[in-house]
Amino acid sequence: MQNISYSPPRPDEIAEMDRMLEQALIFSVGSMAEWTQAIGHEHMRVIREHDRVIAGIGVIPFGHWFGGRVVAAGGVTAVGVAPDRRGSGVGLMMLRHMLAEQHKLGVPISTLYPATTNFYRRAGYERAAQRLIYEIPLHAIGLRDYRLAADPHDPADIEPLRAIYNQRAACSASFIDRPDMLWKRIHAPSHKPGYTFVVRRNGTPEGYINFLHASWGEPLVVRDSIALTPAAGRRLLTILADHRSMLEKVRIPGGPHDPLCFLIPEQTPKVFSSLDLMLRIVDLPAALAARGYPEDLSGELHLEVTDDLLPWNNGRFVLQIANGTGRVEPGGTGGMQVHIRDLAALYSGYYTPDELRFAGSIQSDAASLAAARPIFAGPRPWLQDMF
Repeated sequence: MQNISYSPPRPDEIAEMDRMLEQALIFSVGSMAEWTQAIGHEHMRVIREHDRVIAGIGVIPFGHWFGGRVVAAGGVTAVGVAPDRRGSGVGLMMLRHMLAEQHKLGVPISTLYPATTNFYRRAGYERAAQRLIYEIPLHAIGLRDYRLAADPHDPADIEPLRAIYNQRAACSASFIDRPDMLWKRIHAPSHKPGYTFVVRRNGTPEGYINFLHASWGEPLVVRDSIALTPAAGRRLLTILADHRSMLEKVRIPGGPHDPLCFLIPEQTPKVFSSLDLMLRIVDLPAALAARGYPEDLSGELHLEVTDDLLPWNNGRFVLQIANGTGRVEPGGTGGMQVHIRDLAALYSGYYTPDELRFAGSIQSDAASLAAARPIFAGPRPWLQDMF
């Protein structure tokens, strides 16, 4: 491609970038400017042809929790290509530039929500966590538990909520280590009023919930909820159930084995929507060393990895596990052969080694398969956040 460049947008290109992304991503007119400003224009990149912006991408710096540790990540968002340049290879070229830049910054993984899964698979991403929205009839929650206190909370006071969230995130897989801009977007939305309540036992917080204002005929939409104990979960569900005289349904994000749904007497929660997060390993040794592992586990896994896009991830590696940490060295026997995509699904716990083997995605000798099972064992990865 001739006369093509990749860089942060110049100040005089920001409005043009926003208009192009609005059209490409079907945002309402004027709304993209708010989102790119929240991301930070310094975190936006554009592809220009001559002096015209033909593609754009944003990367939010945050982290994901894996194995009780936060792994630095770049959250890819606002990916768009002008309609007359689609199919030209511009989108994949933009991802190559972005991933190389993230590698130079020392960011080991990249995540995103795909508009088209197959396109991002071509760039080495794979499905790695679930975002489920359950729909529950309010009358079917069947809980009336008022034993814990529940009080309104100022959404501007993030720190008590962050402390609760991080306790839950540390024993989960893929939860985002939320930057302030995501906390603000969830708990102080610009398009509708939101309400936050904190549940306490003798003054000690055990959970919280945030939901949007609902009008007659609309569902109650929960944006964020964490319960650290069953009692807190029952109190949060009671808050929702007490809207039953005016509203019919609640929509709430949750996991594949969600504790709040488990507290409901009948199997009334149904999946309303589902979209999987995709993960890309940018720096294989750094990514495997950054996450946590079972404290009582020691051993090693010999990998042979193929990466069509990032050559530094190709080859044989040995992952050594001890005292909850991992270390990666080049070499080894290559007992498990895996594409970088499938390693992403294994890394997060989205698929077990056996499930990937049944899918034909990995080839492995028996010893490597046995070693991989406990190394990547853990909770099924899910998250509440969209970005």
